[in-house]
Amino acid sequence: MSSSIYDLPSDVGKTLSELRKIAKKKQADIAASINVAQSHISRIEKEKVTPTSQEVEGYINTVGTKEAKDYLAFLKPWKILKRPSFNNPQREELWKAEISLRELQQLIFEGASDFVIRQAEMYQNTVRKEAEYLASLEHSIIYTGSIGVGKTTAVGKLTGLTIPQEKQLTRQSVLAVGTGRTTVCEVAIRCGEKFGIRVKPYSLDEINKLLEYICMDSNNSNEENQENQQEVVSQEIQRLLFNMAGLKRETFTELAKQHENPEPLFLKFSEMLKLQERSREEIWFDKTSNQTGIEWLKETFRLINYGLHKEFSVPRRIDVMVPDTFFQSSSYDLEIIDTRGLDKDGTAIRRDLMDCLNNQRSLTVFCSRFNDAPGSEIRDLINTLIQNGSEKVLQERVVILVLPKNDEAYNKTNDAGDLVDSKEEAYNLKCEEVQTALQPLLKQIDVKDIPILFFNAQPEQDNPAEIAQALIEKLDKLRLNYAKRLSSTVEAINALIRNQKEHNAQKAYEIVNNQLKIFLDRWQGKPLYFGRIHEKLLIPEMRKTHAGTVRATTRRNGTLDKFDVYLLLGNGSKFVAWNTTMPIFHELKGILQNLVGDSLVKEYADNFVNEVLSNWDEWHQEFLTYSEQIGEQIFKGTLIKSDIWKECVVIKGSGFRDEVISKLKRWFTATDQQHLHDLLNKSIEEAWQEKVFGKLNKLIGNI
Repeated sequence: MSSSIYDLPSDVGKTLSELRKIAKKKQADIAASINVAQSHISRIEKEKVTPTSQEVEGYINTVGTKEAKDYLAFLKPWKILKRPSFNNPQREELWKAEISLRELQQLIFEGASDFVIRQAEMYQNTVRKEAEYLASLEHSIIYTGSIGVGKTTAVGKLTGLTIPQEKQLTRQSVLAVGTGRTTVCEVAIRCGEKFGIRVKPYSLDEINKLLEYICMDSNNSNEENQENQQEVVSQEIQRLLFNMAGLKRETFTELAKQHENPEPLFLKFSEMLKLQERSREEIWFDKTSNQTGIEWLKETFRLINYGLHKEFSVPRRIDVMVPDTFFQSSSYDLEIIDTRGLDKDGTAIRRDLMDCLNNQRSLTVFCSRFNDAPGSEIRDLINTLIQNGSEKVLQERVVILVLPKNDEAYNKTNDAGDLVDSKEEAYNLKCEEVQTALQPLLKQIDVKDIPILFFNAQPEQDNPAEIAQALIEKLDKLRLNYAKRLSSTVEAINALIRNQKEHNAQKAYEIVNNQLKIFLDRWQGKPLYFGRIHEKLLIPEMRKTHAGTVRATTRRNGTLDKFDVYLLLGNGSKFVAWNTTMPIFHELKGILQNLVGDSLVKEYADNFVNEVLSNWDEWHQEFLTYSEQIGEQIFKGTLIKSDIWKECVVIKGSGFRDEVISKLKRWFTATDQQHLHDLLNKSIEEAWQEKVFGKLNKLIGNI
């Protein structure tokens, strides 16, 4: 037997070992069965030698379990799809998809009709996308919420990053916790071989820019009429830089007084940071340390987070690596992310958060205080997702986590004004309140409610394992939705192959095709007006944002993290694209859903209709994503270089924010910018015709 019959993965030895142990077989049993030395079996299991096909078959036959025999079949080469891990929970669905694609390719090869080939191409694309998603076990659970809600404390308890012998909750946490503004950047927790920390630092140019802003702030600090001045550089970053330089804020103020202008202050500040000595980007626990691994991790994280470690620079992101035993049990390759807190002075529409929400592999956990849950920032985020057509995000990838502190839950009163009898009663009442508060938003879309969980991080309160398990189950449901869509497409492929020459099937397809042509005749080529995107999000968000934050973003030409003008323009573009095309989108969905009422369609083309519906949604989302990207790109190049920012910076007095808004509105409506609006409308219009109608036309053979 040739050794090429099986396509052996790199972890074949490890998997064989696991199968043997489950079957309670010994290495000696395997060695005797296939007539090799026990040491050879040991080398195979330690992946020091690759087994031959005969050795694999002999090993599997000796183990003898069903799972072992399944593994032998699994080792045969996958010809079309990427082979998943044997432990992948959707392995069987992926194998069925592999077989269906092979049969579909054979159908095309044998000379099917043009319409069958067009269907086959659509199915192939869908299967490949869904299979690529399910083949990977990488997922993220991302925690976000307002500053000071207890998010980081909860993340520490839920991931086991605590030192139980400490009595105070804040001292128990390995991550830096406090009353807010404690963690300097985004923190990701990942599984590794041992305790360690990796840092993605700011570039030297980025650090120099931060120093320039701090020095300019110190020079302007005594100017009058600066309405509620906000730092362009966050308090957390300033604290870290001062610590790196061996300064306190008051000593930096004294240093600034010694320099008449920002430039020499910048040079002195930069020199004190000793950046040339801070080039390290990772550090690992040494078992010879007199600390335990978890104690070392806490101390090292503190030093890096506060700028007190002499070898590390300014972190943009910190990855905390922990062994399996400290990571929540799951079959997934998980990454737990603690984002920077939402600042009430800015907008909830922040780039890092929108990237998380748009990531199809992530579950976003909205954290809020118990007393004011769900909180205005969370409501704003949910409303933004609704207004820009991101209904699926709310359906599949969002959870609300309410975080009671101390005795807050026990102080809850019921409708009669009586104190609750139990924590469970308090949670039920608060859950109803949150659902009621969100109902006016959710009734606009097909989402009944968002899952709501409660977690009190205090000892002897809520069990962190239960919350962690609930989040894993939410990921399970997310993957199950993809698996269902994959299985549905496989069924459609099987129906296509089965019915390709069936006369009634051809008639059913014609009925669907004719309705699609009527729909396209009605809408294709009809001009759409998308409006002025700055009016949708940028201006409304600026009106409710702290004036000091508006001042800070004008000083950075609109690029402040907590108020990014260009991100808001992009989301505004997505907003108008969704609201303009939403009626057309829903009209076709209604047409297709009604078609299933036709007996012929129901019997022979039901799968086809469902696939068109699924792809129609996919095409529309691709169009909206493009609209968001192009809305930001078209205006950014011109606006970021505009003199309007210099004009805004010099504005004085209490009416600063209103005057900035007026200037921006005049800039966007000026004749000089009309070509940008025209280009945006043209680009979105062309994308609609190409990315949505174009694909529908191709399916029915109009092009």
